[in-house]
Amino acid sequence: MGLYPWQDNSRKGPFHLSAFLADAAERTPETTLTVDDMELTYEQAWMQVLRIATWLQQNGVSRGDKVITVLRHSPDLHLITLAVAHIGAVVSIVSPQIRQPAFQAILEEAEPVCLFLEKTSHHLKAVAENILTVWLGEGLNGGGWDEADFSEVMNTRPAWGIRFPGKSEDPAFLVFSETTGTERGHGVLLTHENVRHMLSDRSKQNTGFLSIFESAAHDNLEVSTVSAVLES
Repeated sequence: MGLYPWQDNSRKGPFHLSAFLADAAERTPETTLTVDDMELTYEQAWMQVLRIATWLQQNGVSRGDKVITVLRHSPDLHLITLAVAHIGAVVSIVSPQIRQPAFQAILEEAEPVCLFLEKTSHHLKAVAENILTVWLGEGLNGGGWDEADFSEVMNTRPAWGIRFPGKSEDPAFLVFSETTGTERGHGVLLTHENVRHMLSDRSKQNTGFLSIFESAAHDNLEVSTVSAVLES
């Protein structure tokens, strides 16, 4: 299949996580990919990423800001991750099983400007007042000024001219250990370039194209780190 975007050292400009999807949408827009058993074309997936990215920008999320997702694995989570990265913000993927004290510690350290929550993480809003919150699922929005439904996000008209505003050395992920809440200082930043190398290593053993990000234990650092599972 040739080089993946994260393997191509001849690419001009900074590497960023959404580059592979943007390129694929331009080159082969009708090609179908599968994300957690959902079939999308590259063009459809890229349009959804742009819708989310546009909404985030319109609501004040910018380069370097932190966005926390407390969601089950789903196609939406993957698209949100790429959208956050595409506008130069930093995403933290937190398990819905996290307890309130640990989540509060993450909020204090990360100081996020936006959260994505769902039914399984609804209770966490109690410790996240005055933080812009996007709800995935019906009946969860309490109607506060700082709340929005994901359907509103996905009805946003995508801004096709959005470009990645940062550098390869900019942080893309903020990851935490399972012991967050008992000790401070567990957040670890991974840059776009860090993840590029991880993707490149993983692609040597896989033939797929879409990167799906998961949390995995890292024994040496005793923190969660991001690994990429490539699916055809």
